[in-house]
Amino acid sequence: MKSLIRLFTIGGAAFLVSVALCSFPVITAAAQEKAESPAREEEISQEEKPFDAYKLETITVTTDKREQNIQEVPAPITAFTETDLEDAGVEDIDDVINLVPNMTFGTDEAVFRGIRLSQFTFKNPVVIYIDGVPHDSCYSFDADLGNVERVEVLRGPQGALYGKNAIGGIINVISKKPGNTYEAMARGELAENETYGLKAYVNGPIVKDKLFFGLSGSLHETRGFMKNDHPDKDYFDGEEVRRTKILLRWLPTDRLEVNLHAGINQIQTDSRAVICSQDVRYHDYRDPDDKWDSDIFNSALNLVYTWEDVEFRSITTYSDSEVDLKQNYNYYRDAPSWIGFHVTDDRIFTQEFRFQSTDKDNGLKWLGGIYYLQERNNNDESGSILNSETWHGAYNKKMNYPGCTDEETVSTFGQITIPLTARLNLTAGLRYERIHKELDYRYEENRADTGELLRLVTYNIDDDWDALLPKGILSWTITEDAMIYASVAKGYLAGGLNAYENNKNNAKFDEQTVIDYEIGAKTTWLDNKLLFNATLFYMDIKDMHVYSSPSPYVWVASNAARAHSQGIEIDARIRPMQGLDITTQFGWIDAEYDDYKNFTGKIPQRTPKYTLNFAVQYRHDSGLFVRGDIHGGGKTYYNDDNTVSQDPYEIYNAKIGYEDSSWDVYFYGKNLFDKEYFSYGRDSGIGARKTVGAPRTFGVIASVRF
Repeated sequence: MKSLIRLFTIGGAAFLVSVALCSFPVITAAAQEKAESPAREEEISQEEKPFDAYKLETITVTTDKREQNIQEVPAPITAFTETDLEDAGVEDIDDVINLVPNMTFGTDEAVFRGIRLSQFTFKNPVVIYIDGVPHDSCYSFDADLGNVERVEVLRGPQGALYGKNAIGGIINVISKKPGNTYEAMARGELAENETYGLKAYVNGPIVKDKLFFGLSGSLHETRGFMKNDHPDKDYFDGEEVRRTKILLRWLPTDRLEVNLHAGINQIQTDSRAVICSQDVRYHDYRDPDDKWDSDIFNSALNLVYTWEDVEFRSITTYSDSEVDLKQNYNYYRDAPSWIGFHVTDDRIFTQEFRFQSTDKDNGLKWLGGIYYLQERNNNDESGSILNSETWHGAYNKKMNYPGCTDEETVSTFGQITIPLTARLNLTAGLRYERIHKELDYRYEENRADTGELLRLVTYNIDDDWDALLPKGILSWTITEDAMIYASVAKGYLAGGLNAYENNKNNAKFDEQTVIDYEIGAKTTWLDNKLLFNATLFYMDIKDMHVYSSPSPYVWVASNAARAHSQGIEIDARIRPMQGLDITTQFGWIDAEYDDYKNFTGKIPQRTPKYTLNFAVQYRHDSGLFVRGDIHGGGKTYYNDDNTVSQDPYEIYNAKIGYEDSSWDVYFYGKNLFDKEYFSYGRDSGIGARKTVGAPRTFGVIASVRF
């Protein structure tokens, strides 16, 4: 508790100092402006306009399942409009995650405030919603960011508002709604390392006022930057990504709206830029036949019927994710070791029914719903070929786990906001969910040369988990420009069944829970020219999902009894003059295991001490666009005993271009100072495998709009 009080004290001081520092140049600039009468406003040039004209745009979000100004939602949210995404060069969901305080990404895994991927439930702590389609599995953690209106990132446990429960947060990807106006865009990219990209979309009416469509697609291909020491292939981290999305919107009556979403993402990679090394290098020895391919299909049917005071919504989704992986790990050690393979199919069906109030004033607001999920994860093949001859003087051995896991979830959830006074609101939420899982386990051990069966283990196991998840928020709107709030919420991730455990008695591991305490402030200053939001948090984590790999492809699931994380998160934006925007997202975290075997007092894997994003950009009426930004992170450990780490680093990027009403062109440079760093790492049976960050890269982007 003393450390929490100290954290809040430090955070409060940082809040006041930051506001003062940010406010000083703006106040100075405002004092120097000459006041002009409204009658002369249209006659003045843009450079002479009064400072009051250059306000920040209002961002409307739907994180609370109703349209609200982001500054009126009592929760930590980072939101990006279509323009924000384009300006920052955001292409993938990992680009979004890396712009959010205390959130990082690597190899299909999101890490948030010390909580990482649950290895044997395959669940990320953060859930992606793509037009209502939920994704948290590491097999489908990808999103098409073409033709989007905005992306909203809601931090902290979410169970009372969303159908699918999230222990760490929600990423809401919201596509543009097609309407009566035709709009289209096409964009091309050319960069070093034989990198090419194409992206396009078109929206418009099929039947005016009734039926509309949206169609988008993208292609990204790169040779990669990691040279292959194998004589048969020059590089080993090449990638080809193809994404297609179809939208249909139908308005049969004034009260009924029907939206259909369907998308296909295909990602084909080689070995990725992964090495086992203490130091960064841009080469290694890889099998030319290595691959890491995934095909993701997602679809949603969203029906909305609105009465005067009540809205009903039905969301039906289906997704199918297939992964085909083969990686020759023989070159990660001095002696040949093993080859890994993984062919899996993950199919998910969900149904959500939700009722909510339509009151958009400051009156009573409520929401309630039920949710059903059915998931089947089928491992057609999953295992390794061990070079036993090198290790044990025997034949090569193939270990395969062709098992199947079924999951069924039923939950009910709701939230109500009660205005206690004109400025004071109380929000209460509750979720109950019950999860049933069944594992049809099979382990086969064969001679790799003859196929002779050496060992066979089969069993069936099932179990149930349930949870009651309360949530409470007290928010006070001090003025129209300032709100403070305090919240407490319980987060939950069900336990699981280890699909790589031969001993049935050791296959089960327990649920993971979090109690999240937050105090936050949302403020706008200087007549809406400065936005400053800050959140202080403390997370009490019990039975954290952890794992170990004592030898190649031997995975042991367990729970760390206790852990905690505490810190501060800041989102800020200032517009000191027309066209000039300065933004920052900063997160600082203190996380450690409180009770976990020999690792008590250690820092959880892949949890940077801080995350930093800072950008300055200028957009002039003449068409000139200039942007510079910094992305960085604090010291990060890649194993539980904290012996393998990445030192703090910062990456500097720049972008300059010309914008016209119907076309634009930009030149960009990433990692301008050619910083050598690892962007991600994780411990495994062959040591800590680390992803090499991309070196300095230059490119050009051009687009046209119709």
